[in-house]
Amino acid sequence: MRFFQGAVTTAAAVLVFALMLLTLFDVIGRNILNQPIRGATELTEIGLAILSFLLFPIVAMQQRHIVADIADVFQSRILDALQLVLTAGLGCGFFGLIAWRMWLMAERSARYHDVTASLGIGIAPVLYLVAVLAGFGALCFLAPLRNLPGVLRAQPKAPKPENSIL
Repeated sequence: MRFFQGAVTTAAAVLVFALMLLTLFDVIGRNILNQPIRGATELTEIGLAILSFLLFPIVAMQQRHIVADIADVFQSRILDALQLVLTAGLGCGFFGLIAWRMWLMAERSARYHDVTASLGIGIAPVLYLVAVLAGFGALCFLAPLRNLPGVLRAQPKAPKPENSIL
């Protein structure tokens, strides 16, 4: 698991660095040389889409997604378990829906031979990759369910006053 997370994190860091360099040289070319990089916007859009869906599985497995504890006064093991199950179920369902829709869009894009406007990059492979990453992310939302027995046995977390918004 650590190897997977390390590999994904490294790939994401390389992609962010490449996007940063692309943006830097595009801005320099645009503002100083009056010669922007052709297709920089397309490459940035593709890179950001891949970057987002590349990192979602790690966010899901580490349970680092945004959580709003609006009922932390009513903490109990049952509510903690319910929150875990709902988070896993909803996350898996939504990312499964995204994966399914992206796959259908990729198939349509492949049938029509859609390409980007400036560079002529095929859109279908990018959409297939996003669909696969979203599907993997959906499965990763289920991984925290392996902690469900421990959540049911654990003592409920006491609310911390410093975390209160009131």
